[in-house]
Amino acid sequence: MIAKSNDGIGGDAFYHQMADEADMEKTLAEFMKRKRYETAPDQWQTQIFIRVLKKAHVIYISDAPDQIVKNLHMTPAHSIEEALSIAKKLLNNEKAKVTAIPDGVSVIVSEEEL
Repeated sequence: MIAKSNDGIGGDAFYHQMADEADMEKTLAEFMKRKRYETAPDQWQTQIFIRVLKKAHVIYISDAPDQIVKNLHMTPAHSIEEALSIAKKLLNNEKAKVTAIPDGVSVIVSEEEL
């Protein structure tokens, strides 16, 4: 993921829900035990993000401090080239391909072929 992050990385509640517990499964389980009227600020955002992280290793290209990115359970990178190098090592595949989605908010990505 490429993001400038010049306005921060989200609210304090989101950051601490992600950063204060190393075990994301524990955080998710805690959220799921809560009743509707007991939800915490930004809990929905954290829940969705944890679901993403359970399925994908996110390499975050930005100017955000490395430790903050790591606290959010992502791998920091500072250029596309660095991110690609990290990805190839993680996949153990020098010929790995990348898909660029410039306006990801308006796109639904599917792994299925039609």
